Amino acid sequence: MGDGKSKRLNALLRNDASAVLFPILRDLGIQAALTDEAAFALHRNTQNASKHASKEIKVAVKLTGELTIEALCTAVVSHASDGYHFTRGTTQFSHLDFTSADPQAEGKICRVIFIQSGGLFPTILEDFNEIVHISEVPVLPVHAILLEHLVTRSRLPIAKPWGNREAKFMHQCLVASGGSPLQQLSPLWQSPEILGQVVQHSQRVPDARNCWIALGVDPSIFTLPSSQQALGEIANNEDSRSDSEASEPERPPVVIRGPNVTIQGRGNGHSPVTDVAARRVVSLLGELGFQCALNGSAAAHVYSRGETRVLERLDIIVLPPASFSRNQAWLAQKIFQKDPSQFTYDSTNGTLLYNFSADLLLPQPFQSDRTCKVELLLPGTPGVPRLPPSCIVWIDDLPVIPFLTLLLYLLEKWGDQRSKRDNARDLKRLLTLVPNLPVSVFRPWKERKLMSAAYQAKSEIRVKKFCQTTLTKPIWRMLGFEVEV
Repeated sequence: MGDGKSKRLNALLRNDASAVLFPILRDLGIQAALTDEAAFALHRNTQNASKHASKEIKVAVKLTGELTIEALCTAVVSHASDGYHFTRGTTQFSHLDFTSADPQAEGKICRVIFIQSGGLFPTILEDFNEIVHISEVPVLPVHAILLEHLVTRSRLPIAKPWGNREAKFMHQCLVASGGSPLQQLSPLWQSPEILGQVVQHSQRVPDARNCWIALGVDPSIFTLPSSQQALGEIANNEDSRSDSEASEPERPPVVIRGPNVTIQGRGNGHSPVTDVAARRVVSLLGELGFQCALNGSAAAHVYSRGETRVLERLDIIVLPPASFSRNQAWLAQKIFQKDPSQFTYDSTNGTLLYNFSADLLLPQPFQSDRTCKVELLLPGTPGVPRLPPSCIVWIDDLPVIPFLTLLLYLLEKWGDQRSKRDNARDLKRLLTLVPNLPVSVFRPWKERKLMSAAYQAKSEIRVKKFCQTTLTKPIWRMLGFEVEV
């Protein structure tokens, strides 16, 4: 098929998919708008802006309540009719495949990719009333298309160098985005993740630097250390490679972290699990480009400065980007591959063990086999909270889950008779910290937004039961729970 016919067919598929999808989303009460290349093509009044014009559309959606992208996909599939149909993607359940009823489409498929705006995800557009309608299709304004693309890149689990076509597309959006200072359009333009993408783009397209500065980007961000300048040289040497070849990672994205907070305590602060194993796992996950946070007993040990029980297992919640489709076993294997001398990985059951060095003095639980099991947890796993990276608390250069989230997680585990006494002891020790916690840690009003109404209701019941056997009612009232005096 010639290039001209192929471009016309792809444009037909995109137009048909948009024409069918957006009325369905409107009926479902979902605010949505087209983004990325298909949206920019509508702004430019051309469907043939690129010889690589793809058979896909990307749609930014604003979800409310507990509705997820996967649930939205299911709803769209069930609402499609009249010969047009959507099916769930075979590898990505957050994607849909659209088949047009137009005979010219020859049974071809257009991929539909949903990108969430707001909630636990970055807000691409604060007010969806700003969207424009072109050929009856809701489209993001160009400045939001520009931001969405950079946000998506910043959330990739493994960094991808800028290819020629992608960099050119971004430059076109940059030039067409208008003259308003970007920081006035969204606070994301001041985030380190987005500014990092801006720097990388300017390294790929040197002429873009002045454009970014003209739109209010601080010129000082383009003055990079030599190690980061080398990254730009790597990207600029990609000219001879195709975009598909350039998809191999050259360097993982920088993991953004907050400042350390100080927790007062009598203990020395750490066990071998948190002081040795956890630091190594957190470091390797950072090298792979993943945010993470200690959970369970490991987090309790850090908060209490070592005054809770000696833990024998390391639980770490890994916070992947929305595009991540792998599982815990894949993550465990990647960590093992980066440091096979320090870890043992069993591919039959996905078990990852950290091996303590022979010269390290260990307490009794570790003296026999000198290993610690590492449990990597992904959001969505039963019992694992969903939290944005901005809610991670850093103590002694270790990321831990928020304080109230940890308390309610341990309270849930407290119901397990096998470890009821240990969990009660840990909970009571953590509760004694509450009156003296710094504001940056003690923020229950913010953490409750991370929890569903059902989970909060169950937690209220557990708190009341816990108070029946312990003298902790005043502390729980400080945390905002209603318990009898």
